[in-house]
Amino acid sequence: METRSSAPLDAGFWLRHFAVPLLLFGFAAAACEITHVDLALADRLYDFTSGTWPARESWWAQWLIHKRGRDLVVVVASFSLIAWVLSFQIERLKRWRWQALYLLLAICLGTGLVAVGKNLTGRHCPWDMERYGGTVPYTRLFEGPTPGPDKGRCFPAGHAAGGYALMGIYFALRDRRVATARAGLTAGIALGTIYGYGQMARGAHFLSHTIWSAAVCWFAALVLYAAFRPLLAPSVCNSTIMDRSGNNGPDDGRNERMPHPPVPDMPDMTQSAHDAGEPLVVPRRP
Repeated sequence: METRSSAPLDAGFWLRHFAVPLLLFGFAAAACEITHVDLALADRLYDFTSGTWPARESWWAQWLIHKRGRDLVVVVASFSLIAWVLSFQIERLKRWRWQALYLLLAICLGTGLVAVGKNLTGRHCPWDMERYGGTVPYTRLFEGPTPGPDKGRCFPAGHAAGGYALMGIYFALRDRRVATARAGLTAGIALGTIYGYGQMARGAHFLSHTIWSAAVCWFAALVLYAAFRPLLAPSVCNSTIMDRSGNNGPDDGRNERMPHPPVPDMPDMTQSAHDAGEPLVVPRRP
């Protein structure tokens, strides 16, 4: 019967994946709140002469990032769902069953929490602000909801969350394919940042909105990983030493069984005695 690793996550893991990211996020969020970095970046993206956001209807920000970027996240989530369902029918997919389910839930949880936050916070987009041709005054994040009868739905950043939710690939694969997991983490951070910048260029979000989305997606994936880890870790009966590429051995289905070590040859006692200069004594038959 196959059993799975239930070793608890050590202090080093929580330091690297919880404490350090929390400090970085706290520093970035505080910098946006204390300084005017949100306005400074938005000012550079807004054309005060024409009173417009030049990139709002551009092909790269509107069509490529805003529309097609959202489709990419839906495709990844759909493939995860399909892989999970087929894992009950196809033997080769069985070993990836929980990875597929975890990634699907990580995407849904991260983007879902951001969607709930957009409804609860009532923050407006930059293009709604008086500074950028809108009708509502600018307020900092912790100064409360923007005054006015209409509630905004712009915080945190929804499209950026779609990209950052793909950081779940890292947690899904870190116990089996370390190199692939790190590539997934890089891709998730890159896509979330690109999506976030595209929406900032359109006037839909401030920088702080994107930073908060990244934090929500990261910590949501982390908590979900802690719950899923007994299912994501390699089986005890199949686990082996990591190879040089950062991938597990037989458990990933690519490596063959480890060969038995060679049996050493028995020493030649006759040759040893001759080399030592000792007389060779041959026993007589009785």
